[in-house]
Amino acid sequence: MKIGGIFKYASILVLIALASCAIPSASHFTAQKPVKPKSYQSGPIVFHGGEPSATALKIVDYAKKNKGKRVGDGQCWDLVNHAYRSAGIRHRGGRVWGRRVNWQKEGVRPGDIIEYEYARYPYAYTDANHTSIILKVVDKDSVLVAHQLWNGVNRVTKTTIPLTYLRSGRQTIYRYEP
Repeated sequence: MKIGGIFKYASILVLIALASCAIPSASHFTAQKPVKPKSYQSGPIVFHGGEPSATALKIVDYAKKNKGKRVGDGQCWDLVNHAYRSAGIRHRGGRVWGRRVNWQKEGVRPGDIIEYEYARYPYAYTDANHTSIILKVVDKDSVLVAHQLWNGVNRVTKTTIPLTYLRSGRQTIYRYEP
């Protein structure tokens, strides 16, 4: 067989194979609803949980007035303890500052207190215990807090904390409610 004959024979086989394929009619193609991508539950979002009470505003004002100053012994909880006293709140001691808040459902408010335990964030971490006062909600991930003894500085400073980016440890939010 010549080379030309081989190509002729092969092309005939291809045509037969194509002709024998079952080609579905137009009735086989039905309109389908567009496929939605799988929805993944998004992470928690920080949101403003209502207006702060008059007492909570006093706590925030105390923290703002003392920015750059050392409050008490310079410990982190001293700032919150003195802010509570100035707002007329009698704190019973310990690291519970009121009612525990489920911030993912209730939101956060200025004057809420965050208690951290070995909290790890992408750019920062706390030791065994740290305490701060929420000043405001910055965006859907973060809050602006006032605290002292942060990064070795025992004066009142402000820092943005990304609550939604907690990698390990614990962050508990408390709200004083009379």
